[in-house]
Amino acid sequence: MNISLLCKWWWRLENESGIWQDLIRAKYLHGKPIGAVHHKPNDSPIWSDLLKVRHFYLRGRSIQTKNGKNTLFWLDPWLDNNPLCSTNPVLFDLCSNKDVTVYDFLRRDGQLTFIRWLPPFLFDQWLNLVNSAFSYHFENNSDIVKWNWNSKGIFTTKSVYDHLSNGHPRRNFKHIWKSKLPYKIKIFTWLLENKVILTKDNLVRRKWTRDPTCSFCSQNESVDHLFFLCPIVKVNWGFIAMCLGARELPGSISGYHGWIKNHLPNGGAVHHFLLAAVSWAIWKCRNKACFDSKTIKHPVEIIYHACSFMSYWAGLYPPEMQGKILEGVKALLACVHRAVAVQSDNVPRILPAVTEDEKENLL
Repeated sequence: MNISLLCKWWWRLENESGIWQDLIRAKYLHGKPIGAVHHKPNDSPIWSDLLKVRHFYLRGRSIQTKNGKNTLFWLDPWLDNNPLCSTNPVLFDLCSNKDVTVYDFLRRDGQLTFIRWLPPFLFDQWLNLVNSAFSYHFENNSDIVKWNWNSKGIFTTKSVYDHLSNGHPRRNFKHIWKSKLPYKIKIFTWLLENKVILTKDNLVRRKWTRDPTCSFCSQNESVDHLFFLCPIVKVNWGFIAMCLGARELPGSISGYHGWIKNHLPNGGAVHHFLLAAVSWAIWKCRNKACFDSKTIKHPVEIIYHACSFMSYWAGLYPPEMQGKILEGVKALLACVHRAVAVQSDNVPRILPAVTEDEKENLL
């Protein structure tokens, strides 16, 4: 992603006008094409970083030669699909003018300098190359830069990212980005599934020196502990398991996906919806305990918060799906109310599975 974003600056440098483009062209380019600029010891750190990713940009960029001022004779693919340095490697190695532009080549009438005399077969090869160059149809217009990795010929960071990551295994988060949830909740769940949310164990890795214990119990806080393994949180997952007829509870993010698919096979549209609501409720209660010293008085506060989020977010769905979500919320609340009503301890216990009618309300 960083390479993709840095490549965007090369595209803007070649195709847009502005103050910073004028400064860069005056300080570093000096009228040369971007492929002819080399690293110098006194380059700024930012310019040095851009030079490190330039070869990625040049791989995806092509140029339609008009007057040849921005086209490198050897290094840009302008006569054929491949640059002349790859189709004529020996001539390129012997040539002293490796960064010459097509415009300068024409201005010199094809008189380039070689480090030694060319033998007859190389001289014939060079003459054929010169004849091909002079037979090209030039125009008195600026060269046109196009982007090969996009069907519209326009640079996008997504095209670079997709090209560079093609063939590499990567996790698919379409279930997050295509879900009907508020955007900040999508970002939250993306951080959660990558286990980079700022729980205390992640803060400790960043040299944080305060108490690493969970806000709900005495164990150390981590992503899996806070959202699945904490005794207070397990009570809330127990209510959901009771509604689904499940006898086990999820113990991690990865375990949740298999668990919910197994016990709610026909509810794929709400699998991530449920995780987002419960996790966001846990996170909100945890933050109140951390920053406002407002600890929850009863574990069911978390499930009540989650149900309120689900009821509110249901408005993002079509009417038919919205009705099913609200029915599922009612069934979950009914389970919670029954459990709280018959509890004999301070912590609610998981009751036997509910009836099939109540289970159908969640589907």
